[in-house]
Amino acid sequence: MASKHSLIKAEKILDNYSPDAEFSINDLLEIYNIQLHFDNNLFLPKWSVHDMEGYQTTLKNNWRLLKERLLTINNEDVDATLVSLEYPYHQQFWRLLNTLKSYEKLSDATFKRVLYKHSRHIDFVLSQRNIVKRFDATIREFLLCYKSSAELLLTQFEEQKSDKDRPNYHFPKSLDLQDKEGIISAYLEHEDANLNYVRLVENSKDSNNLRLSGKTRLKAKRRSQEMNNEIFEKGHAWSIRVQVGLHKDQEEPVKYKYDKGLYETTYGAKFLDRIEDDVELFSMFKHLFQYTDDTSMILLVSKRSELDVLERISLKSKNEYEIGEAFTRKEYLSFLQLHILNSYLESKDSKIENLINVFMVHVNGLIEGAEFVFKIRDSKATYLERMRTVLPDVDFLLRQYQLLAEDGLIDLELIHWSSRPIAIEQIKSQSSKKYVYSEDNLILQLKHLFFSDQSHLFYTEKYKSKYNNLFDLLTKEKIFMEDFANFQKGLIQNMIQDGYLCINEDKQVSIERITLVYIIRELHRNEGLNFWRYPRFVREELDRMIKEGTFIVQNTLFTREEARYLNYYLNKRDCTNGYDLRNSYLHGTNTLSEERHKHDYYLLLKVIVLILLKIEDDIRIGKLNN
Repeated sequence: MASKHSLIKAEKILDNYSPDAEFSINDLLEIYNIQLHFDNNLFLPKWSVHDMEGYQTTLKNNWRLLKERLLTINNEDVDATLVSLEYPYHQQFWRLLNTLKSYEKLSDATFKRVLYKHSRHIDFVLSQRNIVKRFDATIREFLLCYKSSAELLLTQFEEQKSDKDRPNYHFPKSLDLQDKEGIISAYLEHEDANLNYVRLVENSKDSNNLRLSGKTRLKAKRRSQEMNNEIFEKGHAWSIRVQVGLHKDQEEPVKYKYDKGLYETTYGAKFLDRIEDDVELFSMFKHLFQYTDDTSMILLVSKRSELDVLERISLKSKNEYEIGEAFTRKEYLSFLQLHILNSYLESKDSKIENLINVFMVHVNGLIEGAEFVFKIRDSKATYLERMRTVLPDVDFLLRQYQLLAEDGLIDLELIHWSSRPIAIEQIKSQSSKKYVYSEDNLILQLKHLFFSDQSHLFYTEKYKSKYNNLFDLLTKEKIFMEDFANFQKGLIQNMIQDGYLCINEDKQVSIERITLVYIIRELHRNEGLNFWRYPRFVREELDRMIKEGTFIVQNTLFTREEARYLNYYLNKRDCTNGYDLRNSYLHGTNTLSEERHKHDYYLLLKVIVLILLKIEDDIRIGKLNN
């Protein structure tokens, strides 16, 4: 749509073009941008061959004039050119200067003067490798005192980039790691420092291009807290409130209530009283507390599909675990569920640890010729001591499962022999076909069209914004072709022609390949599918697409997203904004607060529960396959 609008505008410019006119640098660059459309085979369908030939002649003449103008730029007129240059053409100007090597005519003194007078142009200068290389020392000197240098560094080396068209910055080789840290440290002291960039520093991860000391990261953390407090004091913040209760007279398993921003969940003590078996009670983590879904995928992970538009586009570090409102609410709820269940168990002279140990015995009963060695000891120790005792046991449990999945047995001596750390994402499954994923462009495009709230296909005049994706609109309402706006009909027609949608005699539009679209919905929901937890007809469709190469198979205990979630708790392998429980407690860098130790201990119990649920599921799938 945008290209068509641009070409209509371009047509008027080309039709009114006169080779004898006097062109400014902006005129020449505007017509040059039209040439880029032609170079990418973008034309209006109504143009005849004669029209095209005339336009191509015009564009060649314009390129000759533009090239002549840029090749004559020198120390005397570069400043005047930049003063007259309109913003939309800044990037194009420096790109052409780089391509034509016109920058070679500029002296260091002139380039320095240009940078300091037109400082905003540094964004476009840094995109041109050859220019940066030519004026290395001059650019370094400028960046050391430019107030936005830290933001440029963090944008390049720390920010998560979702826009493919964003420029890639090249920094002077003479700007070393110490210079970069100095720039960032000074930025943290600026009164007008941007909180988003301060958080990037806080969540940064060392690389060959940027390494920040613990002192600088701590400085960023303190500045971030200070700025957050200022936001709260001014009332410019939103809150997430979650409340969990246990009602002694409630017969129903659970009741949900949402009122004035408070999510309230109440569990029935009478329902829990009717559960006499501890293994069944442990299963409440998946059935009642919804730690996992009906396909045994962990529901607590952060999901792109649960982020709203602002959360998706907000500035964030490429090294941080994505945290949105939905994820935060799940974290609060799952944490409080542990406390509620533990309180209930204590009233029965038990506790969560006993429940975990009973379930571990249950898991051992599912395997033959082997037995896991894992038990949380009944201890009166401090929470700090418990953390340091249980964490190695969790690692030991994962090592045991890795051996069971690989060799069919658990060789404890072999585990003791090897001290190499185990990566959660590399732990194998007993099934050779456990999870399926897709990175195929067509599948990803269909996922966007059917399930994205940004596809523009789900809004109709009849139903307005009642639904936020095309799949819900088509499956919950009777939708006819006339319900779609003109700008939507072309894409809907294409989807009909390609066999993803169908239209009947009454012009009602519905989904044709429902199994495929169902699979894509699951992909949208969980980023992957637990293969053996779906009906045969779904598995057959998956097998067909695996053969075609549109889906790929992975045989691991955890999905990619589940592994990232567990790493978020245990270490800094994937992200820098996690709890780092394993490393901080085993290396003695944990906090001294006993209250914090208790909080972390309950987080660790949640991790153990999730690991056991995934192990049980994998063992059961392994038995099905065998």
